[in-house]
Amino acid sequence: MDEMKFVAVLVGVEYSDMTYRIDTSMKELEGLANACNIECAASIVQKLNTIHPRTYVGSGKVDEIKDLVRQTDANLVIMNEELSPAQLMNLEAELGIEVCDRTYLILEIFSQRAQTKEAVLQVKLARLQYLLPRLIGMNTGIYSQQGGSGFRGSGEKKLELDRRRINKEMSKTSRELKEMVKQRQVQRGRRKKNEIPVIALVGYTNSGKSTLMNQMLVYCDKSEKQVLAKDMLFATLETSTRQITLPNHQKALIVDTVGFVDQLPHGLIKAFRSTLEEVKEADLLLHVVDASNRNYEVQKEVTNKVLKELDAGDIPMLYVFNKMDVCDQVLVANLEDTVYMSALKDQDIVKLLERVSEMLYKEYNTYRFTIPYEQSNLFALLKAEGSIQSFEQVEDGYQVEALLKSEEWNDVMRKLEGK
Repeated sequence: MDEMKFVAVLVGVEYSDMTYRIDTSMKELEGLANACNIECAASIVQKLNTIHPRTYVGSGKVDEIKDLVRQTDANLVIMNEELSPAQLMNLEAELGIEVCDRTYLILEIFSQRAQTKEAVLQVKLARLQYLLPRLIGMNTGIYSQQGGSGFRGSGEKKLELDRRRINKEMSKTSRELKEMVKQRQVQRGRRKKNEIPVIALVGYTNSGKSTLMNQMLVYCDKSEKQVLAKDMLFATLETSTRQITLPNHQKALIVDTVGFVDQLPHGLIKAFRSTLEEVKEADLLLHVVDASNRNYEVQKEVTNKVLKELDAGDIPMLYVFNKMDVCDQVLVANLEDTVYMSALKDQDIVKLLERVSEMLYKEYNTYRFTIPYEQSNLFALLKAEGSIQSFEQVEDGYQVEALLKSEEWNDVMRKLEGK
């Protein structure tokens, strides 16, 4: 049986106290729809003082949408903001076809892209939390008339059966995720014990984080460890961690996180919190910004807002203005905490990694000294900790160049003097 093709009419409302630009948001909504393989036949925006409590748009606009649906043969209407359960039911009853909102669309993308068991469980929990309050009237309204063939898959139709079953399923999923959180915390504990610094890549979806990570891996001769990178919204939901070697010969872990988007559903932030905890544990955040995007300032603020929600707003941050090779606009940024680059240029990758080294190791100094052969255990310890940048065997021991904090250097001197 051929998969049903969806043709949608996109609907937005511009009102006085909105926190985003309607033109940008509607364009992004189209990108979200395309990511779900939905063809966008038409787009319509209404100006209102406030959102209509019953149908999101005014009654006259509902009739206009109905006409547009007939003219374009659309079989789906997508609203630019999250609808209340009542708004969703009322619109579907009046329009006679399926209606979904921005939140559901994002959840659908996450559901399609989730690969690991943890990501699958996180998306499942977020979808259940979203759908639970929207079960009212499902058996008597348009949901039952559609017979399970619409945009909402058979999974949603099964949700009509019993509210208790959903709550039970949510509890079970939450328990499984908590077990995974414990495992992740053990892994983080090992990293902290080894004192390997962690760099987290954060930023708006499709800003080039994964491409940047891959180019860093190429620089470190670890091309086989590359992650998925595609020119699309939410290309990957997985948090990938790789080890790299910085220009100062120190090792670091780099973490590629899920991209953010404006009006990211709160349920998703909550569900992915365990994955995004990686951000909170980072020693440095690389905030990747798409410099070629006209709305880069809005995207930057959206990311910073989510970071604050995750209690990660105080971690040292370096803004990485990426895609400068295709940027044709004047950028506004603080030169002290910003790098301008293209992830596709080797010299820019080197420049970025040198800046990262400076920021991570600003409290460190390079010391040159000799470790006698009879104290080779000290040499082995410093080497295992990754403090030694280079060494040479000479007549009376190891001539070492090491990167150390002042207190670490004092400790080394005490050991060398036998104190």
